[in-house]
Order: sequence, then structure tokens, then C-alpha cells
Amino acid sequence: MHLGVCDNTGLVYEGLGRADIPTVPTPSITQVKLIAAQADWQDLPRGLSVDPLRWLFREDSFDPVTRTRRGRLYEPQPGQQQPNQQRVGPHPYEDPMMRQVGAGGRVAKTLYTFAACQPLLNMANRGEGMTLALGDSRAASPWRIIQTEALANGSVMVTLKSLTAFAIIPTLDYMQVAPEHRPAVAEAIERVLNSAFRETPTSVVDHCRAALTILLSRWLVQAGHERDSVFGLDLGDLAKRVEKLELYCVAKAAQIVALLHSRGKPNVQHAKGGRPPENGDDELALQSIGLIIREFGWAA
Repeated sequence: MHLGVCDNTGLVYEGLGRADIPTVPTPSITQVKLIAAQADWQDLPRGLSVDPLRWLFREDSFDPVTRTRRGRLYEPQPGQQQPNQQRVGPHPYEDPMMRQVGAGGRVAKTLYTFAACQPLLNMANRGEGMTLALGDSRAASPWRIIQTEALANGSVMVTLKSLTAFAIIPTLDYMQVAPEHRPAVAEAIERVLNSAFRETPTSVVDHCRAALTILLSRWLVQAGHERDSVFGLDLGDLAKRVEKLELYCVAKAAQIVALLHSRGKPNVQHAKGGRPPENGDDELALQSIGLIIREFGWAA
């Protein structure tokens, strides 16, 4: 299956042999980058007109409740100059009266052309479990490939799950945070959001551990504890303090993140034989922050 995007109008064409049939309604088309290493975030697409040799994602459906997107993935058509001249059927959005139709019922268009993304099918597990960045260098979001299918017409269909932390970490109600603590809390949460699913799982866990240290210590001060008695404590000791106040969910969530942080240290891995944090562990750390914010009553 082939896809074409007009370089002048942005209208979309498709077809089995070539992209010559107008696609109605016009689908949502996004450039994508497969993220195999953290450095890939520095090599995002720069827009179709200046950086056309990138994969494309054509969205077919989006479910905001489950945070999943389903659509077809394309690669630049091999052996084709981008863009290139094609003769296509008249598009009803552009020429509803078909006044531009030439010989053979076709019109000439300059298209960026793409074919079904076969390289994904040749990867381990057909790319399932890998991360796709949707968007370009101005704004992109991370999505995990949870299913890959080869359709009867040759298309490559993928189902994606959102990896954005904005759906996991609730917005803070800073009116519940003492004014003197707001800058530190805001900075810690910002670091977590900037690292989420863009850095390694170990790095994300480290940011979550630092954020939880700030959240628990500031909450304890607001609860009446002496500032000097809690600001120097690590996360494990802070968890013990809140557990004495019967905030058991907060304490256990914080202890889990502290343990994950410890597992990221090479000396601990060597001494205890534990595995370092992996994909999924970082999401658990992020969800722990969300749980604790809600338990403190700091969620907007």
C-alpha cells in the first residue's frame, strides 16, 4: 500500500500500485522517529518539506480513555526522489467540478510518496515494545508499540500506547503547598516530566526518587516537623517518618522507588545480583509520584 502527500495542498492520496486515489476524509499524518537509544531524541524529524525521508504515521483511531492510537506506518518510497511528479485522480476537496482533469481522467501533482513500513516487520518482535516519537523537533510525544499487524492490502498497522507522564502525574494544586516550598516542588516535578520516557529507566527512577524526597520532606514540615530534622534525610528514612503517621500507601510507594533507585547502582547490582531498572519500572516510579500527590491532597 502506498501513500502520497501533496507538497502544495497537504492533501493525501493512496493506492495499491501507487498513490493515485484521493483519500477522503483527509487523515491525520505525523512524522515519526523510532527511538532505539536516548540520543535518538536529538534526531527528530524537522518537517516534511525539509526532512522528507522519515517514517510517517497515518492515524485511523484514537482512544483518549485508554490513551491508545491505532494507525498505519509508512517509510519513504525506496528509489523515489522526494517529492516527485505523479498523475492522480482529481481530489474532491480541491477540484469538486473536475475542471482540471486532463487525459485519462488524471491531474499532475507533486507528492511526497511512501510505502508500507516493511523494516518494522523485520525487527525483533516486529518492533513491539519499542518507542515511537510522534511529531517533529518542535514538539513530539513518546508512544510504545504494543501490537504490529500486516494487513491484507500490504499495509503495516500498529497500535500505540501513550507514554506521556502528564496522564500519570496529576496537576498539583500549589495552593496546598506552602509558598516557601513551591519552587522546589515545581522544579522537582518539572525534572520528572522532562525525563519521563525520554531518558533511561534508571535515570527516570533517579529523578522520581529526588522528587519524592522533596515531596515527603516538604509535606512533613507542613505537618509540623522541624525543618532541620527532615531536610537531611534520604527517601527511605522519610518513608519511615510518614509510615508512623499511618500514611501507609505513601510509605510503601516511596520505599519501592528507593529500592529501584538502589538497584540502579552498579555496586548494588554486583553485591546483590539484582537487575537494574528496566522499561516498566520507570512507569511504576512515575505512578508512585501520582499516588503520593493524591494521598497528600495536593492534586488539583
